[in-house]
Amino acid sequence: MNDGPVVETRQGKVRGAAENGVLAFRGLPFAASTEGDGRFAPPRPAPAWSGIRDATTIGFMAPQNDPEFNLSTLPEMSEDCLNLNVFTPAADGARRPVLFYIHAGAFVSGGGGGATQNGSILAVDEDVVVVTINYRLGVFGWPPFRARGEAVSNNLGLLDQIAALEWVRDNIAAFGGDPGNVTVFGYSAGGWSILALMAAPQASGLFHKAAPQSGSAFTAASRLRQDRLAADFLSRLAGAPEHAGVAVLLEAQKAYLEAQNNAPERLVEEGVTFGPWRDGIMLADDPLAVAVAGKAMRIPLLIGSTADELGYAPFRAGIGWLDAMHTREASLRTLATAYGAGRASAICDAYRDAAPDASDAAIAGHIRSDRYYRMPAIVAAEAQAAHSPTWMYQFTLGAASEIAGGISTHATDLAFWFGTMAASPLQAFLFGRPPTEAEQALSRRMRRDLAQFARTGRCEWPAYAPADRVTRMYGLEDRVALDPGAARRRAWPAGAFLG
Repeated sequence: MNDGPVVETRQGKVRGAAENGVLAFRGLPFAASTEGDGRFAPPRPAPAWSGIRDATTIGFMAPQNDPEFNLSTLPEMSEDCLNLNVFTPAADGARRPVLFYIHAGAFVSGGGGGATQNGSILAVDEDVVVVTINYRLGVFGWPPFRARGEAVSNNLGLLDQIAALEWVRDNIAAFGGDPGNVTVFGYSAGGWSILALMAAPQASGLFHKAAPQSGSAFTAASRLRQDRLAADFLSRLAGAPEHAGVAVLLEAQKAYLEAQNNAPERLVEEGVTFGPWRDGIMLADDPLAVAVAGKAMRIPLLIGSTADELGYAPFRAGIGWLDAMHTREASLRTLATAYGAGRASAICDAYRDAAPDASDAAIAGHIRSDRYYRMPAIVAAEAQAAHSPTWMYQFTLGAASEIAGGISTHATDLAFWFGTMAASPLQAFLFGRPPTEAEQALSRRMRRDLAQFARTGRCEWPAYAPADRVTRMYGLEDRVALDPGAARRRAWPAGAFLG
């Protein structure tokens, strides 16, 4: 590896690899290890080193129960996980737009180094610098308790993301990137994180555009929920073996998550197990509520979701707790908790009227998709459009693609944004075959639009406004639509996603 490209960062020199027309630097530490004294503490500066550090292999991923299957080669897990990867066409002074990616995984799984989110194709085809990061997950990143006292935020995962953005500010110019033109994009939990970062004063000025993709809910759990979760978690930890080290916490975390999987109604009603908290330091309210109040970062926004995030695809059939979720009874039960029994029934009836031939499972999937993904994205778009340039998209391949049983389910589009369909185990699972040329062409279109947004802060279709809700429909028949799914949208009560 002695002939690889060498770049000097503030911590020391790193040697990457030249591959497929791009320079790749992997496993770069943006903060110190969170082992030992660093556990449950805010991220600390990465130590400097002498000589040239090898940056050709993926760094440690955050401790987690079940690593996502979209990682082709699973790196070792460690609390020394605060590292990132940089993909650049050249380490020169070109000042390219920077695309900073926050990975998915419901705040408890995943990593930034997998095949699906390999930034090489996006970087070389669009002449941008792509950064993918790791951040602490589960109880390590989002502890419901304040182990370091009330003055320290327990949104450690968000603090990790901010530390990575600070590293980009301080170092990305050496990799051919522009620290003054950083676009944060992220999928699912990553998209959720972006709305939280836009609401957090600690992140101000560290990025300049935002593109949350299939972000869910955009909430931050109350102090009451934190206290309940802390009591539940700590009671499980009390029964763990009496020895020091990460194994104790990992086993307790696994026990808690397994208990959540055995109680699907509770999972649906209360949201993710770990994630953003209302801590009074970074977040005083739900990120979505902050946006609606006009207090989030006023920066260009590109936001969207898939057409059927939680739709009932064939690969979900036969999984007991998922089958139980996709019924009218389950929809009524969970909707009644939020909106009351009468409104719950009206919502279900409106969806039935809009699709009279659909199965109960399909209707329940539409309701869940809209409640947790599509409608929160619309509310965020309308809030930002009041004072910032905003664009909206929807990914809707449809039955013609023969993907995932003909529905555009959650994560169907993830590899399209990176151009990694052919190399991604996740996409192989969803497609069951190699991508077609039409699908490759759609991926090129999506990458071009994302890069144009990063470069200029604009998209080529009309900006979003509540009057017409112009939305780019990414599919095999690519088009622009006015207010897609209006009948489903009208089923929801006013203010439903702000309480």
